[in-house]
Amino acid sequence: MSINLITNISLVIVATVCTLLLVRNTPAISREYRTSWLNVAFGMFSANVGLVLNLTRDFPALSNLYVLGPTELNLVLKTVCYALAMVLVLNGLRQWYPLILSVQRDSQRKARLYRKLVEEANSVFLRWDKNGKIISINRFGEELFGYSKEELAGRPVLGTIMEEKDSENVDVEQLIAGIQSNPDAHRHLESEYVTRSGQHIWLAWRNAYIDAGYDDKPELLSIGVDMTERKRVENALYELASSIGYAQGKKDMLRDTMRHLAQAYACKFAFYAVYADETEESMRILALWDGETLLSDMVYGLAGTPCQDVLRGKLELVEQGLREQYPEDELLRKLEVESYFGTCLKDSNSDNIGVIAVMDVQPMHLPKWSQTILHVFADRISGELERRNAEENIYQLAHYDVLTGLPNRLLFHDRLEQVIAHAARNNQYVALLFLDLDRFKHVNDSIGHAGGDVLLNEVASRLKSCVRESDTVARTGGDEFIVLLSDFGTEKQLLRATSELSDKLVEAIAQPFYIDSMEFYVSVSIGITVYPLDGNNIDYLVRNADIAMYQAKDKGRNRYEYYHAHMNEIAEKRSRMESELRSAVFRNQLKLHFQPVVDVPGGEVMWFEALLRWQHPKLGLVMPDEFMSLAEETGLVVPIGEWVIEQVCQQLQDWRQRGVAIDALALNLSMRQLERAGLITVLDKAVADYDVDPSQIVLEITESMLMQDPDRTVPLLKVLSERGYKLAMDDFGTGYSSFGQLSYVEVDSLKIDRSFVGQLEKEGSAACIVPAIIGMAREMDIRVIAEGVETSAQVEFLLRQGCKHMQGFYFGFPMDARECEQYIQSSKHAWQNGGTAL
Repeated sequence: MSINLITNISLVIVATVCTLLLVRNTPAISREYRTSWLNVAFGMFSANVGLVLNLTRDFPALSNLYVLGPTELNLVLKTVCYALAMVLVLNGLRQWYPLILSVQRDSQRKARLYRKLVEEANSVFLRWDKNGKIISINRFGEELFGYSKEELAGRPVLGTIMEEKDSENVDVEQLIAGIQSNPDAHRHLESEYVTRSGQHIWLAWRNAYIDAGYDDKPELLSIGVDMTERKRVENALYELASSIGYAQGKKDMLRDTMRHLAQAYACKFAFYAVYADETEESMRILALWDGETLLSDMVYGLAGTPCQDVLRGKLELVEQGLREQYPEDELLRKLEVESYFGTCLKDSNSDNIGVIAVMDVQPMHLPKWSQTILHVFADRISGELERRNAEENIYQLAHYDVLTGLPNRLLFHDRLEQVIAHAARNNQYVALLFLDLDRFKHVNDSIGHAGGDVLLNEVASRLKSCVRESDTVARTGGDEFIVLLSDFGTEKQLLRATSELSDKLVEAIAQPFYIDSMEFYVSVSIGITVYPLDGNNIDYLVRNADIAMYQAKDKGRNRYEYYHAHMNEIAEKRSRMESELRSAVFRNQLKLHFQPVVDVPGGEVMWFEALLRWQHPKLGLVMPDEFMSLAEETGLVVPIGEWVIEQVCQQLQDWRQRGVAIDALALNLSMRQLERAGLITVLDKAVADYDVDPSQIVLEITESMLMQDPDRTVPLLKVLSERGYKLAMDDFGTGYSSFGQLSYVEVDSLKIDRSFVGQLEKEGSAACIVPAIIGMAREMDIRVIAEGVETSAQVEFLLRQGCKHMQGFYFGFPMDARECEQYIQSSKHAWQNGGTAL
């Protein structure tokens, strides 16, 4: 086989393979290339036919087929096939050239577009080699990191834009190895970087490892998105959630929340406010973050403000022009606020209680998701506010008086303990003023407890107006108050301050109180004790102040007294006497003595007045002046009074049964007995049990008792008079009543107080007052009795004025029942002989 034949066969095979490949790949060719592709394919087919024809020329035996073999027709056909192949291939190549140019231009255009996108993109395009050195960076990266691409080229990532260990503890060398070995596992990363100025920023990276990059060397392509702002919002929201979710009870928790809220919304201002009072016309801003500091406790009028529209459901977001929309809002103008976003705070009943809002000095554009955040945290803050309000209410109830709002005993003791500790460290003095209202019970009994509460509130207001802001006024119970004064460097300063304040307090309380169109007067008794002079602990100081207060009451009330050591003896004696007095009734230690009330011209005894005595086992006979005031204060006067009533009736029965000519006895009623329900029942039962006629009982009341509560006392006395009991007005002239008021009560007798009778022999007003009382009583047909008569001169004066009935030592001392019998059975008394009964 010749070389020529082998060559032709090889050409045929090659041409056939090329033709088949071209035909086979035709479906994958795009439409714009398919025509030229088919031209080339058909050209290759035509050339292949020509080569086959040319191959047959080496076989003369095929000549009988005309087109095969070395024939003229074969030569012509071969030439035609070659020519056609050339035409088709050239035509195909001619169509390829503009297409190739178009592809080249598209590639160049796409390359320029890519470079433009890379340069203008708001993302970082960073190329770096597997050694961690920067190859190139786009313009956004230059601006973000603060380096030019020339400065960054060839520099290591570590130490330039990234610390050796970032906040996520990422090692760059390990990162590169990880991307190279498993690109998908490190496709998305978030890392912290540092700029040239030292600012820390966060980038989210999409990483790819390129095996053959620039200069066919492996490199890494990282596309980073600046997520610093998102991280800031995330951190702020986390802090915001933490401040509410994990710091409940922290004092400044909600105040800190405003700072985090402003950061979350990238605003300058954030605040929350609640209604300032029940009128809901203003709000109290509890916390306002102004970009630098937290402000609080500002009252903010609602009229003409965006908060008002938020509460009305008319507004949430104002993106810009806020001040123009609300020109009357002074706060907006002062803070130069331009935009506003707010929502309501609600309680568990879905009632509005306040507003939470963010504001900025520039326009505000918020996506929907960020608006939802404020609503979520409004609910959280509302719940926290409600919880705090509940805690405050519980604390208020535990530490403050419900009626007056003053600190109660518990809080007062706590403050006193702190003040004493401070005074001990600084060698200072502390004063305690124990106040008790005088005659407060009269107000309660006159207009009820509601009226008494009004008076107590007014007293609290007057007390607070008299003291310094640093002082404490507390209500410890009932009508008792305590004032705590501190920070006195010397005893002299303290004494001057306490005396001036006590005078001011006494004067303030002495002013009239107007309740339900009625005028009331009360006074105050004050006991003062001093730390450390009068005690070193709370119990001693309070007890000693209480003792000093009772001393003030004993000395006439409406005054103040400093504590002195000897007062302990008085207090102990008082306490011991109270205890002994309680058991005196049951131990039969009380006795009755009787003093005659006489008709002087007739020489007859009208009745005897029953006078109480206490036969003390150690002290002997104790007069009522020494224990009756204590009995009044402690309420013991009521059981003692009932014992007196029973003893008087029993004595009358005994005398009647034994034929003693004593037909009537007088007894003294106390104010406590008149105030206490059941007095009539006690009297009626006693007279019924001992078969005594009510007319044999003379009930003596004082003038002051009638005036203390006339609305209650007068009707009661009328009922007693209607039941047959005789009434006598004792100590007349010492109170505030008048003869006009006596006309409302059927008083049988009027007893001129001994203080006037004792002054009759001296120059003074008594010689004028007594005749006037006698004359007025005579006109009203009321018997007049002068008590405390001790001399014949007094008797003669009273007789000249027409006063025939008298009582006093001149006619006889108080005596027991046996002596009364002897007295009444005597035919001639000493006073009838011009002497005395002494």
